[in-house]
Amino acid sequence: MLSAGISQRLNRKALAQQWRWITLVATFLVVLTVYLLGRDSDTPPVFEYQDLLTTTNANNCSVPIQLGGMSRLARTLAGNERRYQHMIIERGKIIEKSGGMGINAFGPKHILANLLWDYFIPAFSCPFPMYRIGALAEGGKYVCGVERMLHSRPNCLIYSLNHKTSSYSSFEEDMLERSAGCRIYAFDANATHNTASKWPWGETDIDTEILKPRVYFNQFALSDPSSKKYRSLQSIMSAFNHDWIDILKIDLLGAEFATVLAMIADYPDEPLPFGQLILTVNIGLSDNMRTVGHFNDWFTRLECAGLRPYYFEVSMNDVNNRRLEPSIVYWSFMNIRGRHALVDDELPEYP
Repeated sequence: MLSAGISQRLNRKALAQQWRWITLVATFLVVLTVYLLGRDSDTPPVFEYQDLLTTTNANNCSVPIQLGGMSRLARTLAGNERRYQHMIIERGKIIEKSGGMGINAFGPKHILANLLWDYFIPAFSCPFPMYRIGALAEGGKYVCGVERMLHSRPNCLIYSLNHKTSSYSSFEEDMLERSAGCRIYAFDANATHNTASKWPWGETDIDTEILKPRVYFNQFALSDPSSKKYRSLQSIMSAFNHDWIDILKIDLLGAEFATVLAMIADYPDEPLPFGQLILTVNIGLSDNMRTVGHFNDWFTRLECAGLRPYYFEVSMNDVNNRRLEPSIVYWSFMNIRGRHALVDDELPEYP
């Protein structure tokens, strides 16, 4: 009887220990489930810049993008593309002649040598009038066919990606004033509440109360894998029910290289969902852009995605006032894929 009692107590002890383990496992599973369900399913995976280069393979960049039709616009775009493809061939030749892809983007000062911007030029022609939107000095940007774009889409959509947003942006303000229906969505994970509430007005004489309802500020990053708080372009456009962005403006202090590649990776087999890209390129702020070859690897992927540069402008503030290399350049690209005002020859001839 004694041994039977001991056996029963041991069995109860073992059973209690099993239940404790079962309870711990069940608790862990519940916590894990809550965590997984509570995570933001729109948060994309984190990619390093080199991963994005591999994802956005550029093997087919030498294949010209076909532009059909026999209208004046179609013939103009086709001619621009032929000339651009010829420029790409010539670019390869002069880089090779200068020493190859391994040469520095900017050589030693006071040494007679080509700079990066001697090889990469805005060789595509905007087929419509160009306008400077915003200030004549720092802050203004050149846009292709803004009148035609607004005539086609008076309720135009602009995405503005920033890093530590300043309290004033003449480009955004000017675009809002040019059309009664244009909307601006801004994205900046590093903006403080104070700067976000002021953007893009700053010190201005205009009646901001009229324009303010068309500005939407978001304190997270868009397609910037270097940020802890970012969302993919696809997920955000879907969440906001946007199917097309007329102008995408990016100024991310070096993070623009990975950001643009992340967007291209989102749309491997279809046109990018924006008509124009207004991009500030900061060569000196990225360790991935030390040589001509580094920049070529990145730039070629933009070209493969259908982006064609029609204008660039060196930041003379850095060159003249700070005596720095011309490493900050403001680029303007148009997208020759998709159907939008700058490439759609079915639209009326306007302007």
